[in-house]
Amino acid sequence: MARATATRTRRIVRQRAKGPIDRGPGDRVRALRSARGLTQADLAGNEFSKGFISLLETGRTRVSLRAAEIIASKLGVGVAELLTPGSSNEELELILVRGESELRAGNAERVLPLLEPIERRVTGIQRARLLRLRGRALARAQRSRQGLQDLDEAIRLFGAAKQRDQVIRTLFDLAVAHVRLEERSEALHYALEVERALVAREIVDRTLELQVLTFLAGIFTTVGDFGSADARAERAKALAEEVTDLRTVAAMYETLARTREEQGDLESALAYAQRALAAHEQAANFEAVGSSWNTIGWVYVQRRQFARAAEALDRAARIATDHNIGRLAAYVTQTRAELALAQGLHDQALKLADESASHPEASPRCRALSLLVRARALAATDAADLEVERSFQGAFEALKNQGRKQLARAHEYYSEALSARGREHDALAAARRALELGRATAL
Repeated sequence: MARATATRTRRIVRQRAKGPIDRGPGDRVRALRSARGLTQADLAGNEFSKGFISLLETGRTRVSLRAAEIIASKLGVGVAELLTPGSSNEELELILVRGESELRAGNAERVLPLLEPIERRVTGIQRARLLRLRGRALARAQRSRQGLQDLDEAIRLFGAAKQRDQVIRTLFDLAVAHVRLEERSEALHYALEVERALVAREIVDRTLELQVLTFLAGIFTTVGDFGSADARAERAKALAEEVTDLRTVAAMYETLARTREEQGDLESALAYAQRALAAHEQAANFEAVGSSWNTIGWVYVQRRQFARAAEALDRAARIATDHNIGRLAAYVTQTRAELALAQGLHDQALKLADESASHPEASPRCRALSLLVRARALAATDAADLEVERSFQGAFEALKNQGRKQLARAHEYYSEALSARGREHDALAAARRALELGRATAL
């Protein structure tokens, strides 16, 4: 008996050709991604695969409107700017991308003249982006007060365009600018607002989240709220495994090093400082590498490992000289003053502290710390009591904007200096003041 044979008929689905794929969006995605220092995996995040981003950038797949919205948000541009070609628009876009690249490389002074010729030509979202970029550049160039105006206007424009993700990012820029102005309460206000938006998932960006947590940990450490600082630091450490941005990870380790140092855990402080150094070296961020060596040198001073401290500070000083980084040079000189003081070389400490405090590029914090070292060194010499008192008062005044914790420590040093000079009654008053500041910090 013959077996019946079933024959399957293949169903062929015919579709009209959709035409050639426009390579323009992919080219723009690649250019914007590269300018922001992102890898394809960074851009893909949790929403896409790295393979999809690769196919998009090489013109081998199309992008849906929803995918374009997500990608545009991550790149900080509008969807229209990502998808719509246009010679004039693209020229302006390239200038903005170049400016962002310069800022990321630490060349804030190059950004401002780059933006000036196109300021009157940009409108809408591009204008908002220009203002945000210029505001950040001004803050980096120690002109934060001017930068605040640009950032405020950028927030207004982003809000009008319903670009909530860009509003959130610019709020964080405002927090950073306020810190540079030593306005920590304002900085804390904006940073906490951004943190709330991240928790509510109004925006999903692991790198930004790590930056905000690190920033908050740093502020809370400065004001002496170690519980809040530790809470953010622990979340940041867990999140760091998901972030590939080396600069952000390195900044987190720097903050952890400072937090542990403030808490007296010098072993952990050194370990975190060394991790920050390794990340900065991998990213070839010379100023940050020098800053890490300076931090390592400072920790060695506290541990009284003077030879290692001197070696670390020599490395930091060479980087400051080779790359003409005045801000770093001032900090290294300040740490060298602390080293001399710890070694009992009081005259040398005085000289180095004066040199650091008067450096034209010294930050307010560096100058304040230098004045405190100077006062402590002067107190250890045979200088008159009145001269020592005036020196400490100058340090207290400079430290007012550096957090109550640092000011409390300065009064502790003053109490110790007065006690060593036999002025026990005044020493007790200074100790009480230090205790009052310490209690206010803990509130």
